[in-house]
Amino acid sequence: MCQFSMLILMAAIGALPNADARPDDAEPAAAADFRIDNAVYLGEGKEPLCRSTTIFHKGMVYDCMKAPSETIVFDMSAGRFILLNLKNRTRAELTTDEVASFADRLQEVAARSLDPLVKFLAAPKFREHVDRATGTLTLDSPLVVYRLTLLPEQDPRVMAQYHEFSDWYARLNSLLSPGSRPPFGRLVVNAALAQRSATASEVVLRLSSDGASGRGPTTIRSEHRLVRPLTAVDLDRVGQARKQMVGFKPVGFAQYRKTELR
Repeated sequence: MCQFSMLILMAAIGALPNADARPDDAEPAAAADFRIDNAVYLGEGKEPLCRSTTIFHKGMVYDCMKAPSETIVFDMSAGRFILLNLKNRTRAELTTDEVASFADRLQEVAARSLDPLVKFLAAPKFREHVDRATGTLTLDSPLVVYRLTLLPEQDPRVMAQYHEFSDWYARLNSLLSPGSRPPFGRLVVNAALAQRSATASEVVLRLSSDGASGRGPTTIRSEHRLVRPLTAVDLDRVGQARKQMVGFKPVGFAQYRKTELR
């Protein structure tokens, strides 16, 4: 998971219940298997700040990272995230209801902020423009600009899983990384992609200087490569994660956050 600290919006979540891993034979009928390779760059940097691999398999999503040493599993049908600390061999769980509740509270706080960027991101509105010659979609505003390279996707199963995961993961990121941007700009972007039945092979985010907080302009670029079918390496990662979901020590979310990870 890659996050950049732009804001100071702290939150506390209490201990949460843990549950056993979902049986391997509980496969949704409309699931598709694929992988997305992700890389994030700052400005014009040539070397990525971080890389991750997101594997969609049998209706479950496995987001695998090396730095931090963590795998996040999204069980769509059960409405839960399982967080796996690979270094300390611990696991914690968050339900989508808890993630949504946090996002609602965050939106209320952001709407009252005196920081223009934070306030805008509480309920962002963009002007949309599609350049059919280059295949890019631009969502423009005075403070925040997204430019996306569109990748049309014909498989509705891929689209449904990709966009559901993207929305929930955007909300989850704001909970796991206090001080990060509110997720509501990215949710608008996700909706624009879903409307066009597309994924994005590249996303460029430009944050303008607002003059109030002293932040200068910032550009963050991410690349996303959709791969099908899954490889033996992908399936091995899935198998390891499933074992870790059962074998790692269950802890409350508050305790999980205190351990060395990110």
